[in-house]
Amino acid sequence: MMLRRLRIEHFRGIKSAEWTINRRLIGLVGAGDSTKTTLLDAIGLVLNPNYSPQFTDADFFGLDLTKNVVIEAAISDLPDNLVKESQLGKDRSGIMPDGTLVHDPVDGAEECLVVRLTVTPELEPTWEVVRPESDDARPITAGQRRQLGFFRLGDLPDFHLRWARGSALSNLIDGGNGAASVILGAHREARAAVFNTQPNALHAAAATAQRAAGNFGAAKFGKLRPGLEPSSATSAHALVLHDGEVPLSSLGLGTRRLTSLSIQDQATEDGSIIAIDEVEHGLEPHRLAQALHHLKKRTSADGLQVIMTTHSPITVKSLSAGDFVVVHADGAGATTCYPVPDDLDTVQGTFRSAPEALLGRRVLVGEGATEVGFLRGLLRHWDSERIAADQAPSAAIGTVVVNGGGGTQSTQRAQIFRNLGYPTCMLIDNDDRSIDHSVKDAEAVGVEVCRWTSGSALEDEVVRALPAEGLQAVVDLAVEIRGAQSILATVGAKLGHSPLTGIVVDRWQAQTGIDAQKIRTAIAGAAKTKHNEWFKREDRGEELATVVIAHWAGLEETHLMKVIGQLRAFAYPTAPDPMESEPGEPAADD
Repeated sequence: MMLRRLRIEHFRGIKSAEWTINRRLIGLVGAGDSTKTTLLDAIGLVLNPNYSPQFTDADFFGLDLTKNVVIEAAISDLPDNLVKESQLGKDRSGIMPDGTLVHDPVDGAEECLVVRLTVTPELEPTWEVVRPESDDARPITAGQRRQLGFFRLGDLPDFHLRWARGSALSNLIDGGNGAASVILGAHREARAAVFNTQPNALHAAAATAQRAAGNFGAAKFGKLRPGLEPSSATSAHALVLHDGEVPLSSLGLGTRRLTSLSIQDQATEDGSIIAIDEVEHGLEPHRLAQALHHLKKRTSADGLQVIMTTHSPITVKSLSAGDFVVVHADGAGATTCYPVPDDLDTVQGTFRSAPEALLGRRVLVGEGATEVGFLRGLLRHWDSERIAADQAPSAAIGTVVVNGGGGTQSTQRAQIFRNLGYPTCMLIDNDDRSIDHSVKDAEAVGVEVCRWTSGSALEDEVVRALPAEGLQAVVDLAVEIRGAQSILATVGAKLGHSPLTGIVVDRWQAQTGIDAQKIRTAIAGAAKTKHNEWFKREDRGEELATVVIAHWAGLEETHLMKVIGQLRAFAYPTAPDPMESEPGEPAADD
């Protein structure tokens, strides 16, 4: 079986969603509260093999009880028994390669069943097989739904480590009844063993109870004695997997969950649809990677379909980019699923270099390490202001900083995230004309581009804009990084002057006879000297941001602060301009 299409109306956090599916292994990624788990729950309910799952008012979007919950799933690769004319063969529909449903499985369409679950405000569920372009509907029984092969892996891990009625471990026994006979025989032997024990404190207590009961006239007992309760023999819950003498139920969560998952996997039949919520829960990276490898192999070889949710960068790195679907919720009830295109050259590298971005809501792409550090420094400052003002920091908003990798690769990565539905902003230099065309391509798909003055990199813009004391702070920072002699030599070389003396910028003009503006240009050039850059690391870019923040008062009209204002407005969508408050003062209310 294979889920090919899912439509949801008015269910929990989803007012509406339509998802067309063409893959057998699917990792649902996206920010928290993007309704990933709700999608799995919806699939589980519409394909539910039970007769009466429980519904509550909370299952209705916005607790609005004036509308029905509707969940509709199109399933292909149907089992032969289910499509017999005596079963549901006359109710088959067709699904085109693009996910469009048609009334009949005509040429070019794959046959499918469209199963619809409707839940009324009276909390009454109805399962039906429906057909597009028709009002006809036919009930589908729990037994018929069971043939669709849906299985939720990883739920109730301890339950599936026991030979209990309905557990996956019991399903591994032919007929599923072997555990009951084993536990019954073991219990009878245990009862006999307790009866045959030598007199002990339990027997003395039983004799005391018999005498006391006689005094009260309770009954005339023959002989009270300790024994095991016979009714407990009907419960196979007592029969649990052991590792030697140790019950598996006492082991760690990761081991219990992974063992339970493996048992459930073995209990599924070929052609099943398997759902796993938070596949990484309780697992170390190496065990998670092995579990993912096995599941992917199963989908390729055994015709299974696996749909999982994840918040783990390890999962993103372990699977192929084309295995993922990005889920976005717009906050008003609309959920959108974006399959990741696997035909783009840079998708795989983008995901593995920045897996955390897939788990956020807004993506800030820094051209390189300096820009990434600079952005992080700004966000940390703004976050502290907002926390002091009882406002949401960037982490709560879901703004994630990504290293673009430099040049056109940065614009390509920005386009990928934007095409997957993420609001995306890119901070890049403006001193390389060869990337102008790719910058326009990024803007054309909706990427917000922040660039410095034409011909300038970040270092140029900072050195040009800062007041004298800020410029001195930049040079002092460079001295801490590279050492005084290196700074004096590289700046002197840019000025065409012998090595300068003294790390005091104001004195360099007197030493060289060169005007202040050219000295600033030389400082910026020295900061970018190839193989000897001052700030070409994320931590150094962050330190540079700290210097700028400490000295940006009075720079409101500069291009530097215009760009910084754009960055803040993107990171905090309703935030005021950064210059509305001085550094260290709380920002105005959003």
